[in-house]
Amino acid sequence: MPAIPITKSKRSSVLSVPDNTVAGGNPAKWMKMIEYTHRYSLTAADMDTRYRMTPNAVLLYYQDCWARYMACLHLAAFDVVKMNRIWVITEFNAWFEEQIALWSDDVDVTVWNSEVSALRLYAEFRVRRSDGVEVAHGYGCWTLLDTEAHRLAPMTPLLPQIPVLPQMTSETHKKRRFPTEGTLLQQIEHRVNPINLDFNGHVNNRTYLSIAMQSADEAFMDAHAIRHLTIHWLKETFLGDTLLCRLTLLPNETDETVYRYLHTISRNDTESAAQVYSEWVPRTKQIDASLFVSRS
Repeated sequence: MPAIPITKSKRSSVLSVPDNTVAGGNPAKWMKMIEYTHRYSLTAADMDTRYRMTPNAVLLYYQDCWARYMACLHLAAFDVVKMNRIWVITEFNAWFEEQIALWSDDVDVTVWNSEVSALRLYAEFRVRRSDGVEVAHGYGCWTLLDTEAHRLAPMTPLLPQIPVLPQMTSETHKKRRFPTEGTLLQQIEHRVNPINLDFNGHVNNRTYLSIAMQSADEAFMDAHAIRHLTIHWLKETFLGDTLLCRLTLLPNETDETVYRYLHTISRNDTESAAQVYSEWVPRTKQIDASLFVSRS
């Protein structure tokens, strides 16, 4: 039976199919939500100095949209915490188009779960402008943490509630390894303050990407477009920690027009907390936002 789109509100929609595993598969009553879409309007917090949507905004809206989807499945953070569990994202991969969204644009973020095992869940995403042009796509890897034992918890009890679309995997989920040799360009320090914390009391995972972007050269980022981004979150950090970010230029592999960078963020200069890998290519053109931003 074909998928049936169900509109929840003016800004959210769910794609559902009849669930033949429940109550005899009565499609009038039991539906399986396989895909979730939410529309966002880009604000000043989501843009760079030329009004373009930032990688941090893509990460933010991916996480927010997936949280909304999991809330529909009764598996949001405030649901699993009742079982002494919290969701933890350990890896994020994104591939970007140069045709990026601009300030005030509406973007549709769609998420779905493509792979799940006893300990890991992979959730894909796609970001499109309201005119249908793709801005970015990718996936994140999620785990469940036992808040009492402070170790990974099995997802097995939750599997019946998690719809999975393995045929819609956009990229391989093989863990990416980064080169260790390169040219150290610079390093910066960041003292963790209260604004960096999330509701779990840990440093918000988007803070690491913000720190990494702070260490990059502004003129370079203005002349180049990000093509690929990978983030590995390795260790929790907390209020008062000093985070040291080292920016390394990695050797070119085959294409000399591609610049590869690795930001290594460590806590108190000893423990690696996160790694941010990015690839950049020269921009083909600069966009005059005054010609493209919607004024309606």
